[in-house]
This record gives sequence, C-alpha cells and structure tokens, in this order.
Amino acid sequence: MKNFLFSSKIFKGSRYGEGHPLNIDRVWPSLDLLKIMNWVSDEELIFNEPARIDELTIFHDIDYLRILQKAEKFQDLELNEKKKYNLGVGVNPIFKEVYSRPASAAKSSMRAIEFLASGKAEKILNFSGGTHHGRKNFASGFCFLNDCILAILKAKEFGFNKILYIDLDAHHCDAVQDYFLDDSNVQLISIHEKNKWPRTGKIEESKINNLMNIPVPENFNDNEMLFILDELIIPYCKALNPDITIIQAGTDSLKDDPQSKMILSNSAYWQAISKLKDISTKTLILGGGGYNPYITAKAWAGNWLVLNSKEKLLQSKLNDECKEILRSLKWKNSRVRNGIPTKWLDKWIDDEVGMPIRDEVKGIVLYIQKIKKL
Repeated sequence: MKNFLFSSKIFKGSRYGEGHPLNIDRVWPSLDLLKIMNWVSDEELIFNEPARIDELTIFHDIDYLRILQKAEKFQDLELNEKKKYNLGVGVNPIFKEVYSRPASAAKSSMRAIEFLASGKAEKILNFSGGTHHGRKNFASGFCFLNDCILAILKAKEFGFNKILYIDLDAHHCDAVQDYFLDDSNVQLISIHEKNKWPRTGKIEESKINNLMNIPVPENFNDNEMLFILDELIIPYCKALNPDITIIQAGTDSLKDDPQSKMILSNSAYWQAISKLKDISTKTLILGGGGYNPYITAKAWAGNWLVLNSKEKLLQSKLNDECKEILRSLKWKNSRVRNGIPTKWLDKWIDDEVGMPIRDEVKGIVLYIQKIKKL
C-alpha cells in the first residue's frame, strides 16, 4: 500500500513576519530536498487547500474562525478583538495567510485521517501539522488552529477506538492534554523539556489514566532518548495496542535549535520515529516546532524516508543542489552570523556523541514505570 506526503502550496513563501521565530521557511525546503534526491514521486504527494470553517468547528468556535478570516482579509483587528482572541498581540502575529495557512495544515491532518480510515494509505506524513498549542477560541504559542486535536477528533469520527498521540516536541502539548484529559479512547504521551514554556506536563500527571508526561532535563541527549523509548514508551505502547498512532515530530529538541536546550542528534530523532511508526498499522506523522530552518528541513525530509523504512539513504552526502536549497534559506540568528556551519550542509546525519544516561533520567523512567505498572 502506498504511503503519502501531504502538504499545501501556501507554505511557499508564507512567513510570520520580521523578528518572529517562524519568520523562516521549513515546509517547502523539506519537500524540495526530497524532490531533488528523487526520494518522493508526484503520485505520493498530495497538496491540500485550506479547510472550510464548517470543517474546523468540530473543535474551534465559529466566532474565532471568523475573526481569523477577518484578520487575514483586513490585516488588522480592533484592539478588543486582538486581546480577546490573542491575535496580533504577543507571539501570535497577524500575517498575510493567518487563516489560510493554519487551515491548510489542519485540512492535511484531517484528510490524512480519512485516507488512513478508508484504507487508501497506512502511513502519512504532514510536515505542516503539529500545531499543538492552538486553543478552541484563541491563538497560543505560535499556533492559530490545533490540527492535532482536529486529527484525533476525526479519528474518533471514523471509528478508531484506541488512539495514541505521541508528542516529541520540546514544548508540552498543553492544549491537546487539556481537551482529552481522562478520555479513555485517547492515550497521550509527551517528551518535553522540563520548565520550558508553557510549563505544563508535570510528571505527576502520569497518574492520570490516559497521560504519560515525561519532562526531561536540559542537555537531554541521544542515549537518554533511546533509553526512555526502550524502557518506557515502547513497552507501554505495545501494551496499549492502538488502532492508530499520531506522532507530533517537532524538531526543536535537536541540538542547535534556539528554542530549547535539548541536544538530540537527528539520528536519535529518526530512530525514535522509526521505533514509534509501526506501533499501529495506521500512522500519521506531523511537524511541529523547529526554529533552525537548516536542521529542520533535513530532519523533516528524513522523516519521509523513515516512514518508508528507507533510512539507509540518509547515509549519503547532500548533493550540490540540496546544499544550494539550504544556503538560500534566510535566518537572522547569531548561529549563522559568520556563515552557515558546514555540518548543517555537508551530510544528512548528524555526528552522534556518546553521552551517559543521567540519574535524573533513570529516575523519571522508574517513577513512571511504577505508576503505569510496567
């Protein structure tokens, strides 16, 4: 059965605006890298238009959706509207595609569930998804809609009774947890940096039947990630035996991402996804955080190979055309003040650094094992 890569043409050139961490390109470079390497065919690519308002009201309030459309049309809102919906204030700017862009990501995630439910595919990748902070009636944490929640609700609608959601982003999936708290049909697992915004996802909440929160310390490394997977997450997930798995695969946990102090290599990141993608027959992999465009583009492109069990192709070097794509990306950050580091351009796979598994991480695993009786 064919696997598919879902996207939207709206992401070519869409940015959040000057000074914002998402004033970068991530989705289209990931896709272009795959095309250049001939790792994806036209038959495997599906581009989606923005979701209609009536499709999004399975979670979002219609008044909020209309405000998003108004903000897109007029590129401004009244001050009271901005404050009420958290739009155009703080970290959630009004930009050219402020409705159409998140609505396209949401459409891809919801339509992916339809494909999985109908047997058209077993595995689907949606780079543009993973907006796990978006709230029912306001924007939050760079997220204007919540395609993760929409995808889970769609899975319920199509009769999936045991839904597993795994979040690898450096930030906790606060909105997803709040909505599905104590829902016996939806199991939520999150590995995230401790004390990082939104400062939710406490380990003690793992006592709640459908939650496993794994807040990890700064400098969380490859060996620690694989230890947590092998000793805790994989055994737990196999016991759950879910009908469908949704993986939020944010890359802000990677070393050299400016929004976290986790230090994973893309090798460990891909190994994690590889271990998780076959827990159920049906799997949807989303994007998420990722604020270094060079390492994010490579990581997300690599997810397509992981999805198709072709990871060995990542052992090749980047060809000149791929390097040109990466060099063309604009990023105002001190890490590239003196040019783009060679290690981001030269090869697909990061160098792995063997680091010890710290006692704190072992303690986290032991604590949750006892709670979950593993």
